[in-house]
Amino acid sequence: MAQPVSAQPLVHLAFIKLPDTNTSSTNTDHRPPPVPSSSDVIFVDHSKPFTITVDDGYSRPALKKLIALKKQYRSSFTCLLFPYGAALKENKDLFAQLIDLGCEVHNHTYHHVYFRNTTAEKERDEIVSADRVIDDVYKLANQKRPGTKYFRPPGGFYDQNTIRICKEMNYKIMLWNVITEPNGKNLSVEERAKYITSAPKGSIILLHSKEHDMDALSKALPILLKNYGTSGH
Repeated sequence: MAQPVSAQPLVHLAFIKLPDTNTSSTNTDHRPPPVPSSSDVIFVDHSKPFTITVDDGYSRPALKKLIALKKQYRSSFTCLLFPYGAALKENKDLFAQLIDLGCEVHNHTYHHVYFRNTTAEKERDEIVSADRVIDDVYKLANQKRPGTKYFRPPGGFYDQNTIRICKEMNYKIMLWNVITEPNGKNLSVEERAKYITSAPKGSIILLHSKEHDMDALSKALPILLKNYGTSGH
C-alpha cells in the first residue's frame, strides 16, 4: 500500500511506491526506498507567485476554454500542461495553439499509467513514448521545447526507477501542493475556485482537462493576480 511522502503541506498528498505489506519482513530485498530529496521531486516553485498546471488533455471543450483564458491573460500566469501521450496525439492542433500562446507541454506518460508495481522497462517505455509525441507537437507549433523538461507521474505515484529514468532523460519530477479535486472529490466550480484562490504563494496548482476546472480557473485568476500580481511570470 502506498504511503504519503513527507513534503510541503498538501491539499492532496503525492505518493511513493512502497512494497506490499503482506511481504515477509525477513526479505530485505523489499525494503522501502528512501524518501526522495527536494532536488528529485518538486512540490512548490518559489520562483513564481503561482503556477497553473493542467493534466491529461482529453477534453477538447476544456482545452478550448484554456485557449480563451490564455488569449485573455497572455503571460500573466504560467501554465504547464501535462497531457498523457495518447490524448496529446489526438489533440495536437489545440496543444500547438497553447504552445503558441506561451504554455509549455510536458510528460505525463503515454497511456496514463500509474507506476505501482510497474517494471522499470514499462516506466521507461511510457516516458519515452510520450516524449516523442511532445517533440512532434513542438515541431507542429514551430517552437523549441523548453530547456527544463518536467515529468508528472499519474496519481503522483513514482519509485526509485522513476527518479533514475528521469535523471537519465533530463526530466525533473513535478508534483503539486494544491489540487481542485482533493481525494478525488467531484466538487462544484465555486468549490474548485476556492482551492485555487487559497493557494499559498509559490504553489503548483493542479487542474485537470475538465470544463469545471477551466470555469473555476476563470473565476480564480483575477483574484490570484490581484493577490500576487504578475511579477515572475
